Amino acid sequence: MKKTIEISNLSKSFPSPDGEDMVHVFNEVDLVVETGSSVAIVGPSGSGKSTLLNVIGLLDKPTKGSIEVNQKNLGSLSDKEVAEYRNQTVGFVFQSHHLLPSCTVLENVIVPALAGFGKLSGNELRSRAIELLEEVGLDHRLSHLPSQISGGERQRVAVARALINNPSVLLADEPTGALDQSNSNNLIDLLNQLNTQKGVTLLMVTHSEHSANQMKHTYHLNDGNLNQQR
Repeated sequence: MKKTIEISNLSKSFPSPDGEDMVHVFNEVDLVVETGSSVAIVGPSGSGKSTLLNVIGLLDKPTKGSIEVNQKNLGSLSDKEVAEYRNQTVGFVFQSHHLLPSCTVLENVIVPALAGFGKLSGNELRSRAIELLEEVGLDHRLSHLPSQISGGERQRVAVARALINNPSVLLADEPTGALDQSNSNNLIDLLNQLNTQKGVTLLMVTHSEHSANQMKHTYHLNDGNLNQQR
């Protein structure tokens, strides 16, 4: 099976507040995520799971170790290539939707495609955004502002936005953390549907065992160590 993400001996540390010691977030982590798979990393608050996801997304840097995504070593990328990787290869979904309050639902989905790396523009881009909003069940909300839709709907807009540039990897950081149980279940169902139908590789971190169990594989991150559960 083809590998989309391959992590070897990855560690992250930072100085303690007094500067006398190093705080180890995670230690010598190894992880392989197969193309088209869905993987959950579970751990309590403060376990380092969000930091691990940020490192994979190049929002943070590891202390040591290597990450390959689509057989490309992320440690060798130039600044321009890092920006392109964040915009094109991976899509991000966070606990907070981070939608622009003054932009409509449709405009929010289009925003990442305006960074200069995308292949679509004009009517093609608009059509792509509308298609994604149809897929997440929000084609009737195109002209609404974020304040005019529910929390569950805002998170669905964030998912559509993450997919606008057709990334091969979707990174989801506690995507259900701000939702009630019903909306959480709906969002996990949506992520699984996109994983199955589009073949996008899904890596999610969560504190919810229930959400994690909906993924094909589950890992636990605790005390700096990553262990596969299933």
